[in-house]
Amino acid sequence: SSLRTSLIAAGVGLVLVMLFLMVMYLVPGVVASLALALYTAMLIGILKAFDITLTLPGIAGMILSIGMAVDANVICFARIREEIKSGRPVISSIETGFSKALSAILDGNITTLIAAAVLGVLGSGTVKGFAITLALGVVLSMFTALVITRIFMNAFYALGAHSPKLYGEAKEPTKFDFVGKKAIFIGISVV
Repeated sequence: SSLRTSLIAAGVGLVLVMLFLMVMYLVPGVVASLALALYTAMLIGILKAFDITLTLPGIAGMILSIGMAVDANVICFARIREEIKSGRPVISSIETGFSKALSAILDGNITTLIAAAVLGVLGSGTVKGFAITLALGVVLSMFTALVITRIFMNAFYALGAHSPKLYGEAKEPTKFDFVGKKAIFIGISVV
């Protein structure tokens, strides 16, 4: 029952994330949603092919790796928006955006892979299941974010999605004086 409920929650969460991406990022959001659907199908296919039993910790690893995949796409899309805002053509912005996002994506995912390796080596049964699912998911998320999403973005551009408006507009960062309000934040932390 818990396993079934967790799978339903993961599915609902995935659909909500896809809808959010499409609303926030327009064409890149549609591309990311397609890549996430493909990512999820590949991950489930690999788990099935290697007969990996899906436990609650395994589902948690899967959900976390979906979050990593979304994060990688958002980093790429933010870079693409910045390039478009600076006046570059869309196709050039796509290439430069992916190139500039590469180091941040690799840093975050390699760090997570190291943590998964440590959990896999030092952990017990259910922790190992979490580590295996997380590691598989992170490797697949890097592949889908850096290869599949890039291919899909170029395909959408080739199909006629040339307008910079379809890729969203970079917004000025919101300025908030965290240091000036440090007493409030320290008080909240203490409480």
